[in-house]
Amino acid sequence: MNTDILLGKTTEHLVPLEGTNVFLHKDIIRDFNKLKQAASEEGFQIEVASGFRSFDRQKLIWDSKARGERKLLDDHGQELNFSDLSPKEIMYSILRWSALPGASRHHWGTDFDVFNGKTQSKEEVELTTAECTGNGPAAEFHDWLDFQISQKASFGFYRPYREELGGVAPERWHLSYSRLSDKYIVEYTYSLFRKNIEENDFLLKDLLLEHSQEIFERYFLNISAP
Repeated sequence: MNTDILLGKTTEHLVPLEGTNVFLHKDIIRDFNKLKQAASEEGFQIEVASGFRSFDRQKLIWDSKARGERKLLDDHGQELNFSDLSPKEIMYSILRWSALPGASRHHWGTDFDVFNGKTQSKEEVELTTAECTGNGPAAEFHDWLDFQISQKASFGFYRPYREELGGVAPERWHLSYSRLSDKYIVEYTYSLFRKNIEENDFLLKDLLLEHSQEIFERYFLNISAP
């Protein structure tokens, strides 16, 4: 296994989706197109809001949240007051919604965020629970996708953050290609996770090291099964 793929430090495994600047793992494109065609036949238009995300991009997100330059959200997606939080609370609030750089499933090109292009443009999408449930613009599309997954008719795609497990918040918009991501998560050991923190200058690094075993188990390994 090339650990650079796991850590988001290479693009060798990626290809662009046709007509976009979104990159996914080259080995998932065929089945992604099958899922897209199945959705189209039901009146939906699958679009990818976020595909591959590099280590550097994830680090920018992490550090800007740790500095209070980006919103921090509570368990219900409501904005928190940064100045009211301790460093430890800041760390856990980030982990609830954003992966540690080098430990994001988006690095692998197997995981991506989707919306229904028939009801929203990419510029409008916020990737929130409200968009994907109830009367949200993507709710009907996600209900259809739930059915496809339950019937094993989603061509290998599933929701790793389908339910509340006490780690990453449920993300109905996040899909993963299990035939590859299941292999990658096995290859991604705790020692690699710890080494990644030790060798990089993340904000909140001391806290991350102090709680590294818990973070690895609670926010990385703790996912819904395919």
